[in-house]
Amino acid sequence: MKIALLTNEIPPIVYGGVATWILNFLDMFKNDPDIEVIPVFLAHLDEPPTDFPDRYPGIRIIHGPQDIEKTFQDIDITVNNLWVAFDTTKAIKDQYPEKRMISVCHSLIKMEHLTNLGGDATKSFYEQEITFQYSDAVVLISRAELGHYTSFGYDKYDAEPVVIYNSYTPKLDEIDWRPNYALNDIGYIGRHVPRKRPDLPILAVERSNRNDVRVFNMGVDYRGETGNPFWEEMGRKHPKQLVIIPFSSNKETVHFYWNSVGANCITGVYEPFGYTMCETLDRRVPAIVQDIDGPKEICELVMDSVFEYHVDKDFEKDIENFKEAVVRFWDTHPDDRASMANHARTALDGFRPEVIKEEWKKVFLSVENRVRGKFSAEELERMNKRERGEQIYGYSKS
Repeated sequence: MKIALLTNEIPPIVYGGVATWILNFLDMFKNDPDIEVIPVFLAHLDEPPTDFPDRYPGIRIIHGPQDIEKTFQDIDITVNNLWVAFDTTKAIKDQYPEKRMISVCHSLIKMEHLTNLGGDATKSFYEQEITFQYSDAVVLISRAELGHYTSFGYDKYDAEPVVIYNSYTPKLDEIDWRPNYALNDIGYIGRHVPRKRPDLPILAVERSNRNDVRVFNMGVDYRGETGNPFWEEMGRKHPKQLVIIPFSSNKETVHFYWNSVGANCITGVYEPFGYTMCETLDRRVPAIVQDIDGPKEICELVMDSVFEYHVDKDFEKDIENFKEAVVRFWDTHPDDRASMANHARTALDGFRPEVIKEEWKKVFLSVENRVRGKFSAEELERMNKRERGEQIYGYSKS
């Protein structure tokens, strides 16, 4: 079976967690006797570097519809990971209607739009529906995402929604690296977008009046611009407590961050999965984590070994809720922190590649054997008019 792994994001072209997912998927099926995975890169936002064929043997590069016929003619199933140029899905199905398409929804663009207070980057969220409409199956990366998918009415399409978690291979052995469990400093690492609430740690520390605690913040700013007035102001307000680290994949910078924090904070009002949650568990660093979405599902079997805070999706209440969780962390003895973190790491067993690979094989078999149903014009019209109570996520602009 030949699988096309379609993406517009693969290292060194990285925008977020999709690139990590792509590498994990390639590694998961490497040397599989029955399944050949062929990476296909859509050069929509970026031209690939010249060494792509050396990095990814067999990679195919497409620039538009003119490249689809030749690129996909020998493909059995396309695993689509695009978060731009959604009409590419339609173009492939128009060219090869008999070939199967599985679309991986790494995040729902409509959820991104609602929880990030709008913005140009996500205002065309409706275009993602094109992907769902022309897919045979849609993979959601958490049960919470399946709930959001259904609440928006996307299940009206013929695509079969399936939950398959992201895979994660634990990389850190206790012998190689060990946290300092006596540290009370906390940190946030990730994107600076409103839905992730990167401001919660410093606001909670400010409210707690703990002048002896530092907050390390490592991430890109809200809009990807050079400089950020919000964080510059926060830095001036907390010159001794807030340590802002420019985001970098440089090993020395990454090690500096993880060696500086006693607990890592996974915050926000929407998180489809949460690779940072996995890395926190892998490093045996105590986790202060939201009680919703992907991060909650990742650690749901070890909730007694993390510091959970309740997400009210109310700006002030969430600061208070988060502060209470941080205080619980501070009140926990270093030996107990170590015991909790070591136990929490066992949560990763359910996300190991050998487990997730079997789930993917089931989906491949399912779509291969599936006969697509057809909706009449009347049925499609009725489904499009179906009334649904649209949920309100995140914070309002006021």
